[in-house]
Amino acid sequence: MMLGQERQAQQSSAELVIRGTIIALAILTGVGIAFALWSLLHASPATVAVTGAVAALTLGLGLISLALPSRTARLFLVLMAASMALAFFAGAGAFAALSS
Repeated sequence: MMLGQERQAQQSSAELVIRGTIIALAILTGVGIAFALWSLLHASPATVAVTGAVAALTLGLGLISLALPSRTARLFLVLMAASMALAFFAGAGAFAALSS
């Protein structure tokens, strides 16, 4: 393998590790925020308002990501928002088991 090809292979593998780490961190952050929101708001009598607030927060994060110049930052925010919404709306049973 030539020196240039070896350096290019190292750079591409480093980029792959960085992207994988960003994806994992975005998902973990989204699930953590969803758990925090759920634990604060699950007993609220205004379930429609809570649902709307989480949906608006998800949409807002997605729209903010469109304004960012960095592709990596956009990827992070979009994945964080998507995982937050998915975890909040689908993970109530798991969150209840964790908090009891």
